Amino acid sequence: MNTSNQKPVRPALFWSGGKDSFLALRVWQQSGKQEPFLFTTYDDESGIVPFQQIPIKNIYRQSVHLELPLLAVPVSYPVTNQKYLEVLQQVFNSAPFQVKDTIFGDLHLQDIRDWREQQFTEMDIKTHFPIWHKTPDQLLRLLEKEPAEIYIRSVTDEFKDEIKPGDLFNREFVKSLPGHVDPFGEKGEFHTEVVFV
Repeated sequence: MNTSNQKPVRPALFWSGGKDSFLALRVWQQSGKQEPFLFTTYDDESGIVPFQQIPIKNIYRQSVHLELPLLAVPVSYPVTNQKYLEVLQQVFNSAPFQVKDTIFGDLHLQDIRDWREQQFTEMDIKTHFPIWHKTPDQLLRLLEKEPAEIYIRSVTDEFKDEIKPGDLFNREFVKSLPGHVDPFGEKGEFHTEVVFV
C-alpha cells in the first residue's frame, strides 16, 4: 500500500533566514493560500546556512516565532547542483508532507528562475515566485510593516568597503548604496538575516 498518498499536502518555502524568503512568505500568506513549511539546508560540519552565514539554531528560532514547521537538512558543502537535487528528491520523498508546490524569494534573475522551474517541473512540482519583479519600494514598504529588523549578515569581498556585516537593512541603507549594487543584493553582493523584535 502506498502510504505517501495519505500524507497531507503542504507547500515548501525555501527558507534562507533572510529578507527575500521572509517577504515571499508574507506575500504568499497575504494571498490566502495554504500555509507552507520552511525548508532549509545547512552545512553539516559548521551548522551554518551557506551564503547567508546564519547559524541553523537561528533558523529554528525563526520557525518557532513564525509558528511554521521547519525541515532543516544537513548537507556536505560544497555541493554540486546534481547532488543537491538528489538530496532534495530524497528529502521530499521522506518528508511528513506531500510536496506539490515550492515557493522561492527570487526577485528578478531570470536564469535562476528558469533553472528552478526546469528542475522542479521534472520532479512534477510547481514553482511559485510571490515577489517576482516587485520593486524595491514595494518590498521596503512591506518590511516596514513588520515587527522585525533586517541585518546584513554576509558581504561579498568585492563590496566589503561599502557594506558591513551588522548594518541595518532599511530604506536609508538602500539609498546609501552605490548605483552598481543591487538594492536588495540580488546578485549576491550581500545577504541578510531577519531578527524578530
